[in-house]
Amino acid sequence: MSLLPVIGWIRTYDSQSFRSDAAASLVVLFITVPQVIAYAFLAGMPPETGLYAAIMALGCYALFGSSRALAVGPTAIVAMMTLEAARVFGEPGTAEFQTAVMQLTLVTGALMIVLRVVNFGSVISFLSHAVVTGFISAAAILIITNQIPLLLGISGSPDTSMKGVLTYLAEQGSSLNSLVLGISGLAVVVLLYAKLWMKSHLQKLGISATVADSLTKIAPMYVVVMGVLIVGWLAPDLASGVAVVGEIPNALPAFGFAFMGLNTLQELIPSALLIAMVVFMESTSIGTAMASKSREKIDANQELIGLGAANLGSSLVGGFPVAGSFARSIVNFSAGAVTPLASLMTAVLVVLTLLLFAAAFHDLPKGVLSAIIVVSAVQLIDLSAIGKIFRFNAADAVTFSFTFLSVLVLGVESGVLIGVVISFVLLIRSSSKPHIAVVGRVGESEHFRNVERHDVTTLSNVLALRVDESMYFVNTRYIERFLFNEIADKKEIDHVLLICTATNFIDTSGLEMLETLSENLSAIGVTLHLAEVKGPVMDKLKETGFYKNMTGQVYFTTDLAMKDLAMKDLAMKQGAKKQDSMK
Repeated sequence: MSLLPVIGWIRTYDSQSFRSDAAASLVVLFITVPQVIAYAFLAGMPPETGLYAAIMALGCYALFGSSRALAVGPTAIVAMMTLEAARVFGEPGTAEFQTAVMQLTLVTGALMIVLRVVNFGSVISFLSHAVVTGFISAAAILIITNQIPLLLGISGSPDTSMKGVLTYLAEQGSSLNSLVLGISGLAVVVLLYAKLWMKSHLQKLGISATVADSLTKIAPMYVVVMGVLIVGWLAPDLASGVAVVGEIPNALPAFGFAFMGLNTLQELIPSALLIAMVVFMESTSIGTAMASKSREKIDANQELIGLGAANLGSSLVGGFPVAGSFARSIVNFSAGAVTPLASLMTAVLVVLTLLLFAAAFHDLPKGVLSAIIVVSAVQLIDLSAIGKIFRFNAADAVTFSFTFLSVLVLGVESGVLIGVVISFVLLIRSSSKPHIAVVGRVGESEHFRNVERHDVTTLSNVLALRVDESMYFVNTRYIERFLFNEIADKKEIDHVLLICTATNFIDTSGLEMLETLSENLSAIGVTLHLAEVKGPVMDKLKETGFYKNMTGQVYFTTDLAMKDLAMKDLAMKQGAKKQDSMK
């Protein structure tokens, strides 16, 4: 059951669930077909490969995935990454390029299975929110920029970088096709109208909110039909100037394995690993958001199996890498899908569309597909999330900016890697100077807070420090320097109490620092104590010579430590007073 989640829900499946799934699958079909054809062109692949990839992805994920509503298939971001990674091996449209895409998809799927074996799903992510937001925003702008020539009736730019496309537009701008511009412009207007106003207008006409919502979300199919009809009505000489999808084979895909040599595998692994991580993050975030709405949960490790199987399946039919689609998943969920059978039904409907209606897409203008891509890409730019990043955290703002600009200037892969490096550098920089608070007792309570923020009482001969970070190689010198600076200013200190509530681990450098602190403090008559050490950290400390030889104590709580040290100070003062009286 853990390997095949389908066994769990199929046992309780009933006719009501079937009706809900069937209705959802039909609605999702009308947004899936135009989108996956569009994303195939974005990836530099023939239009049918988008349909093939969708069929296999929907089917494989339904069997192995843990989300009941996630719709897996081609997506804009992953298609863009595929184009950038595979064009190293050949130009789009060539056999070398298509072979490289198949191999890339195979390696991506295989890597996701490997990541499951090593329980990578238990790791939330190596990419911070700022990196992901910067990457997605910049990638969306790159996607939009690359579609502008096609919207204008100009062939696509051979250079997909921002500078390359803008230079290409400057050189070729005079050759724009006004008819294509009119068709694609109309498609953009229809899609934006559907996005912004169509639902409310339909509701004013007396249509229920549910039906209006479904009719709004299948807007891509409206512009597909519109584009096909317009080209069909045009005179032959006018229609010849409009680039169209062309022939789509009305046959099922042939299965084949993308064999590759060791050198090719080594070249593909970096790109495939990055795509796998983006696929995993994009899909699990969407799946988690929908699962929370229905009080369900998804298994991150199982998602790696489901998404890995979906990509392996796509590679077998000549498809390209796939991921969870936000737009199609939301449509699937809101249309009433209750089990993954809805995705299986959608896959069957895509097969029927391919077999029965493939010829109908022959006259579909590529400008309409570009319009679908542009409007979808615009929705990826989350201005509210960007604003939150800049308002809340300066380090995240720096990370976002570096990632965003790097993706625009250097490309998707290089930009993401730079963003990851910058986020880790800033994390290490932050950890190298952890927040350290001198604390005191709040009133008569057992709570201790920062002396600079609260009205607290302290013991004159005790320096109580709370280190708000784990103790490891990047911050040991800073902690040691901070402590000795405090002692240098307070000659009356007899005890140092390190409060370890935020210390999740201590590495070898941290242990060496504690040993050095204990020895150096002891030499000047100061005793080092620890308090509130976490269990796993304490287990490790008990195995060390530091713990066995330390002159101070390890206290369960700060309150117990301060009370005990106060008693010791009182006893010492009484003993000194008694000796003085005896003299």
